Amino acid sequence: MKFAASQATARNAAVAGLAAVALLGATGCSAINQQATTMQYSPSDGIVADVGDAQLRNVALVTSAPDAEARYIGSLASASGEPLDLTITVNGTQTRFNVPGDRSLQLEDPANEQIIPDAGVRPGEIVDATVEVDGTSETVGITVLNGTLPEYRPFVPGGADPSVGAHLEESAAPEEGGH
Repeated sequence: MKFAASQATARNAAVAGLAAVALLGATGCSAINQQATTMQYSPSDGIVADVGDAQLRNVALVTSAPDAEARYIGSLASASGEPLDLTITVNGTQTRFNVPGDRSLQLEDPANEQIIPDAGVRPGEIVDATVEVDGTSETVGITVLNGTLPEYRPFVPGGADPSVGAHLEESAAPEEGGH
């Protein structure tokens, strides 16, 4: 009988080993890959970047075409709480921003409106921009948007073309019957 007990123990050990291998195989992905829910990203259309003490949040350019005027949207803030002079250069055009130390500069506010002659790329693309603050310079990619989405239409310089977003509007269903 000792032999039968030894076989049962070996069989139980083999089953436990197979269960452990199966469990490891089922969870192995998360053991070697980063969890997607722990990754930080910009949850909007604009970019998030830190250059020196400057914090760029949801910054984008809104335009109607590559060769048309483009307006900055988003917010700029100082991480140090001290006022900043920040310059963003896009397609050869330098734009200076005076960022207060005690609050963020909201670029959608008409008082902070900044328009450049053109972004140099089509809406939907990303344009390289050089951000300079206190002797620190970094190249970041800024999203270029158009008035397809209603929330960006008020910011298109010269007004948004309503036909750009027409394909997003609900249309009446065709009548059934006859051909």
